[in-house]
Amino acid sequence: MKNRLTSYLLFITVFLFPCAIFAETQSSITISGEVKQPLSIAIDKLAGFQTVNVQLNEVMRDKTYKGAFNYRGVALKTLLDMASIEKKAKSSSKGIDLAIKITNKEGKSVVLSWGEIYYRNSGDIIIATEATPIKPHKSCANCHKDEKYYKPYLDVLDRKVEFPKLVVGGDGYAERSIEGVTSIEVINPAHEEVKKGANSGAGKLFSPSFSINGSVKKEMILTDLSKYPRKELRMIHMGEGKGFHGIGDYSGPTLKTLVEEAGVNNDLTTVFIVTAPDGYRSLFSYGELFLNRGDDSIIIADKINGKAIEEEGKFFLVPCDDIMSDRDVKSVEKIEVLSLK
Repeated sequence: MKNRLTSYLLFITVFLFPCAIFAETQSSITISGEVKQPLSIAIDKLAGFQTVNVQLNEVMRDKTYKGAFNYRGVALKTLLDMASIEKKAKSSSKGIDLAIKITNKEGKSVVLSWGEIYYRNSGDIIIATEATPIKPHKSCANCHKDEKYYKPYLDVLDRKVEFPKLVVGGDGYAERSIEGVTSIEVINPAHEEVKKGANSGAGKLFSPSFSINGSVKKEMILTDLSKYPRKELRMIHMGEGKGFHGIGDYSGPTLKTLVEEAGVNNDLTTVFIVTAPDGYRSLFSYGELFLNRGDDSIIIADKINGKAIEEEGKFFLVPCDDIMSDRDVKSVEKIEVLSLK
């Protein structure tokens, strides 16, 4: 009876109430670059911030499994707001062409776009300081006779997580969720001034073609998109400055499809800068295109509401899942692929 009671208590402890995992933690994290107030934040001070819980199933694109955890930490947006993002060059005041580069103590860097932090659910991207493993409630031996099959999947749940850790909850693959973070840098990859009236309706925009260049295997100039697989998506036009401007049904290939044909490296610091003839531009990260959990929702449209785009066209970049639509680019002229290593 005693042995049965001991086994029962062990089951409750291990499977139903998994313990938080702690490991060696960096003493501070810096925020620098295009910010008004560079910061060095002591990690132990993060406990005083409002925290967020994010579940991350750490599956990599090579099918490696590193465990499933509930992470607790501070939203990355909260820390960036403390530093107050401010462009140093005299360009558009919007942050839509900025990149956020996060680096760990081993020198590994990943990049997020400003837009996926500020125009998506910001609570999904955190700097975590605590983790709780999500362990199965049932014994794996009930389904699998060979322990060699399931034991490695259980062992990783007891691994030591090194904090602070970037957790990108919206990614379907966990490559960008790096551990031992030491620095956060806000980068403006393109410092050229955005012309007055950009994307505001002042003047007529039109580009008959657009190029894909930069860090690609072959540069491309596209005048027709009819040969590519198409997606039909709806965009709610809600701008920060002008509010609601209706709904449009767009059709065209995904940005991912086009840059894949140009040939991009598997580089977590790669960004894609999409520019119009007036200089208006938006930035998207490699992770947004290649690690996303959901369906591809960033398209280069050549049709709107079933008709070819003729005014302010002929190609629109449309990020359909953004809460605000300011990252859309009318009359796409250039897509530049850059690595921020």
